[in-house]
Amino acid sequence: MLRVIFLIIGICVIILALSFVFKKHARTILWSSAITLFAGTLLLIGIGVINPVGEDKTGSVEFWGAIITLISGAALAFCAEKLKEKNNGKITEVKNEALIEDSKQEENPVCNEGEVVLPKILDTYTARKVFAKAIEAGYIMECGSFYKWNNSKVLLAYMCGRIYCGDKPNYSKIEEKTFWKFGRQDMFPDAELKVLFQIQDLGQSRANRKDAIVPFKSEEIDKFFE
Repeated sequence: MLRVIFLIIGICVIILALSFVFKKHARTILWSSAITLFAGTLLLIGIGVINPVGEDKTGSVEFWGAIITLISGAALAFCAEKLKEKNNGKITEVKNEALIEDSKQEENPVCNEGEVVLPKILDTYTARKVFAKAIEAGYIMECGSFYKWNNSKVLLAYMCGRIYCGDKPNYSKIEEKTFWKFGRQDMFPDAELKVLFQIQDLGQSRANRKDAIVPFKSEEIDKFFE
């Protein structure tokens, strides 16, 4: 009896470990495992391989093994749905954060006379192309010797991550969501971008969103790279 219990517990631990390692597919792993346990147990009972109630075997290993397996399957399904609720909560929080950032009226920096000159570390072909399109689309305003960004900080961090670090949007067919996939993590020119846009902690804003859902309006930024 103890062998069966420990075997089932071991299987559940392995399933939970896999769902932890592959976080993006955790819900799929949990539901697949739950269905497999349910269907497998019922199928074995149906074809007679397991006979938990025959000849008054309600106290047998087969009986309790089947019960514990079904309970474990139900527990995994419950965990999968709780995970879905948690993810939906995170999505709502991210959207609200983006909307709040978009609605904030940031203090306008004083525009000085001058011309924006990109420092060498920022002056790349991709940067010039994307900045030009962002200016045309109204996301950036030339403000003397620096740029003024007209949207959320996290969206600027996303754009600069794509320009200078090779970040990419990664669509998951299973989750049906697009995630922020980092490129080179140690190449983000935070100090230079702070001077260029007069915005602090862009690097931290980017780091906080590793493997998270892409920020609001990221699709419009992606068009600048086409």
